[in-house]
Amino acid sequence: MKNLVSTKLAIIIFAVIMAFFGANNILHAKSMAANVPSFLPLAKVMAYISGIGFLLAAVAFIIDRYAKIAGYLLALLLLLIVFSVDLPGVVRAPDEAIKMLFVTAMLKDAALAMAAVLIADISRERTI
Repeated sequence: MKNLVSTKLAIIIFAVIMAFFGANNILHAKSMAANVPSFLPLAKVMAYISGIGFLLAAVAFIIDRYAKIAGYLLALLLLLIVFSVDLPGVVRAPDEAIKMLFVTAMLKDAALAMAAVLIADISRERTI
């Protein structure tokens, strides 16, 4: 597959957005911890860990080193968010407006996970 400028630009923009999410998780860990499922211990630490994961994936995508494993791990993290935060939010939403916010977040997170898989699949590394 040809390495198009538009593809590289799209990956860089995706990485910048993931870096923003990572920085947001780290800088606002206390408020992000409220979204961590109760079955996970140390909610604030989990917010920091996920923030670091977003940042590391962003760096891996930009420099195209370890992008394959970073893409798959980022997809796993995002799918965990879909099933542990977004989906329970849909189920427990007190009204339709809140439910639709969680549905939108769930679809966004699932789409970002699939984009991370695509980046992993087109990275220059051929094996994990």
